[in-house]
This record gives sequence, structure tokens and C-alpha cells, in this order.
Amino acid sequence: MASISSLGVGSGIFSADLVDKLVAAERVPTEERLNSKERSIQAKISAFGALKNALEEMKSPLDGLKSGAAFDAYTSSISNDDVAGVTLDESSVSRGSYTLNVTQLAQRQSLASASQADKDATTFGNGTLTFEVGGVTTEVTIDDSNNTLEGIASAINDAGAGVSAGVVDTGSGYRLVMTSDESGTANAISVTASGDAGLSQFAYDGSGTGMSETVAALDAKLEVNGIAITRSSNTVEGVVEGVTFDLKSTGTSTVVINSDPDAVTERVQEFVDKYNALQDVIKNASGYDAATDRGGALTGDSTIRSLQNELRSLLTSIPGDLQNSPVRMLADLGISTNPDTGKLDFDASEFKTQLADHSEDVKTLFSGDSGIASRALNAVDEYVKFSGRLDNRTEGLNRTLDDIQDQRTKLDDRIESLRARLVKQFSAADALIAQFQSTGNYVAQQLAALAPQNNQNN
Repeated sequence: MASISSLGVGSGIFSADLVDKLVAAERVPTEERLNSKERSIQAKISAFGALKNALEEMKSPLDGLKSGAAFDAYTSSISNDDVAGVTLDESSVSRGSYTLNVTQLAQRQSLASASQADKDATTFGNGTLTFEVGGVTTEVTIDDSNNTLEGIASAINDAGAGVSAGVVDTGSGYRLVMTSDESGTANAISVTASGDAGLSQFAYDGSGTGMSETVAALDAKLEVNGIAITRSSNTVEGVVEGVTFDLKSTGTSTVVINSDPDAVTERVQEFVDKYNALQDVIKNASGYDAATDRGGALTGDSTIRSLQNELRSLLTSIPGDLQNSPVRMLADLGISTNPDTGKLDFDASEFKTQLADHSEDVKTLFSGDSGIASRALNAVDEYVKFSGRLDNRTEGLNRTLDDIQDQRTKLDDRIESLRARLVKQFSAADALIAQFQSTGNYVAQQLAALAPQNNQNN
């Protein structure tokens, strides 16, 4: 950039301020046009981002409606929860009523050794304790490093034999206690000892020698609707599909499993809420504010119009297999479009009535390949997927931003060239005027010098 610090010194006319004003007059209109265009593009990119997020938010409730999982909602009641609790797997459970009669709870077997005077001084020799629990055999080596009560208990716990061990202080001595990790007769403990004779007192074969049984291994026994059931655990699965009974005590209780219309309604309400949130985003992006006489960043945008048309068409369509059903479209379920807002109004009471009367038709309307949810998901994916419609629009806008930056660079180059040219031209003009002024001053001095001589001659 040429220096203009002395510009105008010769003439007082062509100043640096004048150059700045001429350059600004050339730059400002173009710069303001680029700024305005950039703000508009940035607003559109932001609006498309908000639109994409709102569409993504719709996918979760639509997924549940498409698969039918949203309609797999059940609730259970139990007449005596002191006897048992109930857990449901909604993907496989169905309605039903079951009478439970629990006659025996499962329990884990416990064994105890004879009392010893101490827990970490008396040794019992070296050898091997072999455990058989639940059909699995595990050998535990006993040697000089672990042949006390404490050492044997620690060795058993480290072996992963399906048995936990500990030393109990009875007040009159110490006893090694073994307890099976799992309940039921199939997990009863068998222990054989080999090696030094002292280890034999930790053997157990049910005959009463060695360890003694303090708690017997028991299976859970119950009747479900009069059918006898035996399980090794108090958590009883597989008797009724999708139902787990958690046994707590002996006694009777009745379990009733019904569909849960409130839960289904909440899941449909979630879809309605996400759809309405999308409409808010669309209104902010493309609506017109009469008070300010301004439209949104995407007012008149073809992508917005296309999306709205697709969604409205889906909401009013009728799946082919429901043509003769009393439930054919969302409006039949109490879900209608508000003409003033474009949002969905949801009459939960009407929905529950239709769900009770036509549950399979309601499910068909939403789920399956031809259901509303599936087709809505397909439409949404076209907009939000990688290189989908919204990505393509955003990429096009980003290319426009790159082009604006190129125009700014060219503007900077053009303005620098203009400034340099003006400085050069003004400097030349300034020098010429300074020369004229110098010549004029010389002539004025010469004329002033001649004036006295002319006065004397007169």
C-alpha cells in the first residue's frame, strides 16, 4: 500500500482523508451487499440445522410405533405381594390371570466344620479339597501357606468353586462355614479330601462325617393355576411367557396382567409432541410476521413446502388393509390437525376408547411396513440421512458462503488497487499544483522587485 502521509502538502487539496472517502464510497455498497447475503445464508443454514434436529427427534417415537413395541404395554396387579413380586417382559407377555400357591422357597445349602480353638494358628495338613457343585468339579490345593481355617476359607473363595467360605466365631470356638453360591438341590455341595488326615474333617458327602449340614439345599415349589412347578431359584422364569415371579414367602396370591392403555397413550402422545415441536420449528423458519412485515429465513423455501406436504399426506392416508375398518386414519383415533396452527390435537380419551375397542386395528394403523409410522420414518430419513435433502441444501449454502468469501478477497484486491491508483494520481496532481504555485510565487516576487524601479522612473 502506497504511503499517503504527505498527500496534499503541496496543494492542500488532495488529502489522505479524501482518498479514504473515495475508497469507502467504492467499498461500502459491495461490502454491505455481501454482508446482507452472508447473514441470510447463515440464517438459512441455522434454520435447516434446527429443522434436521426436530426431524431426528421424531424418529425415536416413530421407531416404537413402527415396530409395534409402543403398543406392547402391560400392567400387573398382585393380591398378596408378600408372597411374590412380578416382572413383565412387554415384548412377549400377554393378558392373563394366574393363581400362585407357594409351598416352599428355594434356599442355598450351608455346611459347618467342627469347632476349633483358633482360626489362624492350628494347621490341618496338606492335600486337596475337591468340590462338586452343580455338576462342576473344582480342586483346591491346601499347603503350608493356607492350611489354617482362615487360609482354607480364602483358598476356597479364590477357587471359584461355586462355594463361598468364611470363619464364624461362635463365642466358644471357630467354625469354617461353606455356602453354595446358588440355591436349589442341584447346587448342593459335595467335598472330598485327599492328603493329610487333618483335611478329612472338611469333607462332606451327606453321611454326617466331616462337615455338618446347617442349612439344607431346597428347590422352590409352587403351583401356578394348579400346575406343580419346581425351580432351583426363587426367581421363577419361563412358566408363563414374558412373566417372572419373584417368590418371597409361602402362601397364595393372584396375579392379573392386563394391557396398559395409559402407557400406550403416553407413547402416542410423545409422537404428537415431537410432531408439534417440528411445526414450531417450521413456523419459526418459514412463517410470516405481519407485525414486522418480515418472513423467516426459509419463507417460500421449496424444501419446507415439500416436507409439509409429505407429512400431511401421510397423516391423512389409509393403509390398504384398513379400508373397511372403523379405524382407518388418525382422525378416527382422536388425532386431528389444527387448521390454525398445523399442529396435531390429541383427544386421549377418544384414543383410549378406540384402543380398547379396536386394539389390533389401532396397532395396524401405526405399525408394519404400510403403517403411518413406517412411511413417516421413510420420509424423515430422506431429509435427515447423510447426503439427504437437508444435507444437500446445507452444502449448497456453504458453497455460497465460500463464494462470498472469494468475492470479499477480490473486493479487497480491487480496493487496494483503487487506493494505490488514487494515491499515485493525487500525488502527481499535487506535485503539479505545487510546481504551479512555486512558479506563481517566483513571478510575484519578480514583479514586486520591479515595482520600486518603475516608481523612481516616474
